[in-house]
Amino acid sequence: MLAWAATPIVDDDAVAAGVEVLVPPTGVGRVPADHASVRFALSRGARLEQVERASAVPLPMPADELAERLAAGRAASGPDYDVVTWIGATPPEWREQVVHLKTAMADAPSAGMEEPDDPWTVERLIDEEAEQAESGTEWIAAAARHLPSGELAGFTYFEAAADPSRPVSQEDTIVLREHRGHRLGMLVKVANLDQLQRERPGHPAVLTFNAEENRFMLDVNEAVGFVPVAAEGAWRLDLN
Repeated sequence: MLAWAATPIVDDDAVAAGVEVLVPPTGVGRVPADHASVRFALSRGARLEQVERASAVPLPMPADELAERLAAGRAASGPDYDVVTWIGATPPEWREQVVHLKTAMADAPSAGMEEPDDPWTVERLIDEEAEQAESGTEWIAAAARHLPSGELAGFTYFEAAADPSRPVSQEDTIVLREHRGHRLGMLVKVANLDQLQRERPGHPAVLTFNAEENRFMLDVNEAVGFVPVAAEGAWRLDLN
């Protein structure tokens, strides 16, 4: 059984001051040993498998800062890529490629936690989008298109509630292996922030979670403007 619990961030200064921490087998990330959720998990025989970082980017981002980040993303990606965006259901012409991209998320770091194969189909995508629409949330998506082939090389999306007072959740971000090295992750995330602020203004922040060992994506998030706000421990309890 797997469970997740949030804790405060323990920085280097706190460790130097003597705060006791627990580090997962990945060797990256830490949670405070005296936090109530940590003590509870340990008392039940659970073990810490991974630490994720919760990060947020406050909104609205100043227009000049957002424009500068977007220009930097476009310059880094080069002339072979542009961005397509949409809100709500995935346009029919992109469904097959979004399904391929979401299935490719299986290579995200998962520490010692076995993740089952999670293949996507167009039917599953359509069903999930319909369920989201019924629940009052919507996808806000941006994808990097490889111009020579016309294919989507990377993709990211937010889940946003209709209530603009609620934070937006940053969901999947994936760049296909053959297109990595062009900073497409940064490009699509900043382009999506731009779309969010133009089309769905008023939300206070975007929140995201990433494994602490996923240094690449943490670097991308920091370049976009995300800052750490909490840690989250992933705990395993063997029931056998």
